Amino acid sequence: MTRIVRRVWWAVVGRVGAGAAGLMVAASAPAAAEPAEGQGEPLVGVSLNGVEGPVEPGEEVRFRITVVNSDRASMEQALLAQHVPDDMEIVSAGRDGVVEDSIANWVVDVPPGEETEYTVTARLNEDVRPGRQLGSTACLLLEREAEPTACATEGVAVAEETVVAKAAGAVDGQNALRVAGAGLVLLLAWLLWRQRTFFLAH
Repeated sequence: MTRIVRRVWWAVVGRVGAGAAGLMVAASAPAAAEPAEGQGEPLVGVSLNGVEGPVEPGEEVRFRITVVNSDRASMEQALLAQHVPDDMEIVSAGRDGVVEDSIANWVVDVPPGEETEYTVTARLNEDVRPGRQLGSTACLLLEREAEPTACATEGVAVAEETVVAKAAGAVDGQNALRVAGAGLVLLLAWLLWRQRTFFLAH
């Protein structure tokens, strides 16, 4: 597990169910708590995954967050938060997650030596630019006012516009031009007919 980068960001979560602050995280997935001096491996960790391959605009993705407690003591009333970028919208958060703004929040209890899984379903905006790289981050706080103990980020690649879609767009454009051209020809023919009729009448 990699260590989180300290002093790069500030508060992650507000009160669960009452609000949440935005987060700016610089961490790669998965990340874990920094061990205290002389204690060896971290005792708690969080991982975030579930997205496979590029995602189409408007399509839903399902993230899987795993909180691991390798300590001998229970993890009680910890806070877990997952943030999604502006080009995504959270549809649902499993296990009684509370969603506000672009953040899903949970109160986490994990017995010693066990792990707990949470899920978030999110949808990409229809107008997200093809080829973009998005990222969603989950962080775990063992105490409400403390800095996050562990964070993890999952990347989401927006699918490129396909050759078929580009061709379809080009065909639609050509059809529109043909229709506009045909309409113009009919308009000119009608004007010429009116002009001819006017001259014949006079």
